[in-house]
Amino acid sequence: MSTTLNPAQVVEELNIYGPMKVADFGSGAGHFAIPVAKSLSEEGIVYAFDVQEPPLEFLRKTAKNDHLYNVKTIRADLEAPEGSHLAGESVDFVIVANILFQAPDKQAILNEAFRILKKNGRILVVEWDADSSSTLGPPQSHRVPKATLTGWLMGLGLSVDKDFVLSNHHYGIVAKK
Repeated sequence: MSTTLNPAQVVEELNIYGPMKVADFGSGAGHFAIPVAKSLSEEGIVYAFDVQEPPLEFLRKTAKNDHLYNVKTIRADLEAPEGSHLAGESVDFVIVANILFQAPDKQAILNEAFRILKKNGRILVVEWDADSSSTLGPPQSHRVPKATLTGWLMGLGLSVDKDFVLSNHHYGIVAKK
């Protein structure tokens, strides 16, 4: 098991390809958005959302330097109703990586992910492992236990396809609408 999270490897294992439309919630500087964009065809789109402008600007520059023209950066508050401003059931895949631990309204973010996800679409949620004794990362009190997250996803009507360990500090859950 790796000590660090490897987004490119995770994306490769998720079967994201071709003309898919993917939303990356809390994209930051593009740790997931860049590997996703590389895995898609020119017709595919990555909607990269973040509440802060500086990481989005960095992502725009990286995408341009890598000739990735299928990345659309959007500054958004995903805790607000319809905060992504995307149409309902409009994306094939949603990535919610390392943002729930810092969000006051975690359920609002998951609700928005569910709203924009197409029928049979999938969602990947990556979070800091609450069972890890590591002092790396957020305080234990901010971490979302895997069982809690699984309950939230199932409460939305999603079926959990897979849960796995992504590093010494992170776990992931893939669920389907």
